[in-house]
Amino acid sequence: MLHSFYSIQTPDFTICLFLFRMSTKHYIAGLVIVLYLGLLGYLYSGIGRKAVYPSKPVTIVVHSKPGSAIDFMARKTAAIAKKYSKVPFVVENRPGTQGVVAMQHVIDSKADGYTMLGVTKSFLSTLIVNKSKVNLDDFRFIANMISDPEAIIANRKRNLLTLKDVIKDANSGKTQVWIGPGTGSRDHLMALSAWKTLGINNVKWIDYKSGPQSVLAIMRNEAAIYVGNPADIKGKTGLNIIAIASKQRLPALPDVATFKEQGYNLYESMWRGFAIKKGVPEKAVKYLTSVLQKVVNDKDWKLYCDETYVFSNFEDEAQFTRRIHREVTKTKRYLNQAGLLVEYVKKSRLPLSIVFLIIIAGMFLLLLAINRFRFRIIDYSQWVAGGIISVALFFFYQTTLFQIPAVMNITSPALIPELWIVVLVALCLMLIFTERNKPKTEEISDIKTVWVVIALLFAYLVLMQWAGYYFTTPLFILAAMYVLKYRKTAFMLTGSFGFVLFSYLVFNLLLHIDLPQGWWFI
Repeated sequence: MLHSFYSIQTPDFTICLFLFRMSTKHYIAGLVIVLYLGLLGYLYSGIGRKAVYPSKPVTIVVHSKPGSAIDFMARKTAAIAKKYSKVPFVVENRPGTQGVVAMQHVIDSKADGYTMLGVTKSFLSTLIVNKSKVNLDDFRFIANMISDPEAIIANRKRNLLTLKDVIKDANSGKTQVWIGPGTGSRDHLMALSAWKTLGINNVKWIDYKSGPQSVLAIMRNEAAIYVGNPADIKGKTGLNIIAIASKQRLPALPDVATFKEQGYNLYESMWRGFAIKKGVPEKAVKYLTSVLQKVVNDKDWKLYCDETYVFSNFEDEAQFTRRIHREVTKTKRYLNQAGLLVEYVKKSRLPLSIVFLIIIAGMFLLLLAINRFRFRIIDYSQWVAGGIISVALFFFYQTTLFQIPAVMNITSPALIPELWIVVLVALCLMLIFTERNKPKTEEISDIKTVWVVIALLFAYLVLMQWAGYYFTTPLFILAAMYVLKYRKTAFMLTGSFGFVLFSYLVFNLLLHIDLPQGWWFI
């Protein structure tokens, strides 16, 4: 009977004993895995489902800080869209690299119709000059919203009231100074176009880096002409607009004449609108376009346009796209005239492969010389340091090929890489000379392990683009630990999956930087 009792109770007793013996580290590991699976569910729950569109807020990504013209337009759009949209529109600011950061963020997002990009005419110059991997063909330009005419503005003390006054002043013998934000910017290109149209040559452009700095400079009477937009004079009684480059006068500024009215055919406007990533379903495109068109027809939108001295100018995708294609050609012509369309990397005198072989050969001879030409005593650490120095010097050589147009007053992009390379080379040289005099009592017993970890890292970087950070990262950490012969399961699980949770907390929640979810799931 007693034997029968124990035989019945043994399984349950074993389970209880197992749970009792589980230490805190196992419970923590289990909790971390549960949280990780919950995070995956939260991030990927919508993948593969055909949810009714729209079912969540639409994000408008803006490339500048709050308060800019495009930010103001996006927020006004979001406010008015509440009347016509089933879901709210929210604005998200992602400044950096003159719009490239915002554009790349939209490209990396899902093509589901929940992310729009606020676009301006300045993007054309940015993409053409910067030559980034972002391309206009990555987007569908679904709606142009406004037309903000370019204007030439002067300090009233200059007594430049008409275009004839500007031409007379430019031909007086003294170089006439025009200012604005940016070299190669839309305002700079407007200046180039105006000089050609007005037939003036004794002029020069000075870049004041930002609109507010340029306005302050013209208010201090530091230049003859400031190129900007009509709204730049708002609240500034010391400035006057000489002419605006539009086909008609602004309703809010009926006394300001156009270039056309003063005898010159010059039309330049800063358009602002919205684009989406290619691949968004047509249903979402039609919905967004419909909402945006209703926004433009709203009375509050017309009030906004009058207050900001712009024209309401809705264009659908077909019209907007044709406009962009025309202006790309025009923009390239003026950028070339400004000397900005140049190759930023000059051609090497020797093929890069030959340069790399020369550097490796030189490094090999240096290691031999340091070790008194005794090949066998070269330490493994010295080989690694020598390899790192060779790669660093190869990249250093490539930075010497960078070239910046003379008209661009910017810091050379080679500066930061060269500083890091110098530090890296110095540290590696210290390692080489330190290891030279050490007795060779210890050697790396398993060089294969190093190469396996390197191979895992390479595979991780490749697969992450496809499967995403959240799937590949814990697998890479677990694999690397296993290769390095670490066998404490609880710590392995806690470390790998916990690191992903920590990354999400820091990057997504605190820094608002989205980690890649993988091309398979976009």
